[in-house]
Amino acid sequence: MTDLSEAVADVREWQEDLYRDIHAHPELSHAEQRTAELVARRLEGSGCEVTTGIGATGVVGILRNGDGPSVLLRADTDALPVREDTGLEYASTATTDDGAPVMHACGHDVRRRPQTAPA
Repeated sequence: MTDLSEAVADVREWQEDLYRDIHAHPELSHAEQRTAELVARRLEGSGCEVTTGIGATGVVGILRNGDGPSVLLRADTDALPVREDTGLEYASTATTDDGAPVMHACGHDVRRRPQTAPA
């Protein structure tokens, strides 16, 4: 049996690479064509049965493991029309056709800034 830390190490690099790629190339809601393709390929590579085009850009992956209960995981992949000012090396520079900035601005994308002591 594989140790949990070994299992995490096995997937960490590709997960971080995928995260950075999607973060650097955000797409607004109902326009996530590139993102959906990346997710579909990753699910297929993990052995899932994949269906694409759900509601235009949705992706469903089914990983079968015999009879019994099922688990559903859900993730949003759309970005918001917000300028990114994180300073990250993979920060979004994407814009809409009319020049509005686009970024993934969810809570998990918040970067902690050092707190300063009150004066």
